[in-house]
Amino acid sequence: MQNLEQNQILAAERGFFNLMSLAIIALVALPVGIACLALGFGMGDSPCVMCWAERITMIAISLIALFILRYGLRPGYVAALLLMACWGMFNGFIHYSLDGTFGGYLDIKQGFGLEILGAHTQLWVIVVDFCVIAFLAVIFLCSKNLGEIMKKSASGEYGEFLRYLPLGKIANLIFIVIIAANCAQAFIVSGPPPYLGSSTPARLSLDPAKWFWEKDHWQSALDFRFDWNPELPDLPN
Repeated sequence: MQNLEQNQILAAERGFFNLMSLAIIALVALPVGIACLALGFGMGDSPCVMCWAERITMIAISLIALFILRYGLRPGYVAALLLMACWGMFNGFIHYSLDGTFGGYLDIKQGFGLEILGAHTQLWVIVVDFCVIAFLAVIFLCSKNLGEIMKKSASGEYGEFLRYLPLGKIANLIFIVIIAANCAQAFIVSGPPPYLGSSTPARLSLDPAKWFWEKDHWQSALDFRFDWNPELPDLPN
């Protein structure tokens, strides 16, 4: 009876880590992978400086989830996942308010982000980060023995099991490939430090003669509204 109970616990724990692996694969391969490979190298769409911030947030979420696959479920990892997802939604709302399809005052159809299913990529940033929170809740609801999983993770009992988890290996491989492609795109579009991402990037091209790197954002004043903060006029007394 005890052996059967142990086998059931192991199956539940394996199911949790397999669900986490699938979530990582979905996040890296779909929004991050499609943005880089399909929209970027395929259609020539270049991310602006805010797009890069949003994409890096998704990459950070995936990396934190990979830590869970390697070291187990720990409260710090869960808190970091939720914090980064909220930060990504916050950035998405700001970006969409500037460049969005429905009321964005910078977008006059000149190409501030390609559209997917009629909505700009900025809107999908909000959707994806919300789905991170929703999927994490679903994984927790569908998983059993979360307390036992956290206890074993804290004591390091999953060492060999997590290291050789098949879906975990696939998630790591996809992460490495997609991040390498993003690094190549970042070098082409934004350049190496001290260059920064552009607000209005040029179309992505493999021709070095068409690469355009800039440092304009280093000159921006430290202000929450950035360049939208005009100086006060010189009014008469």
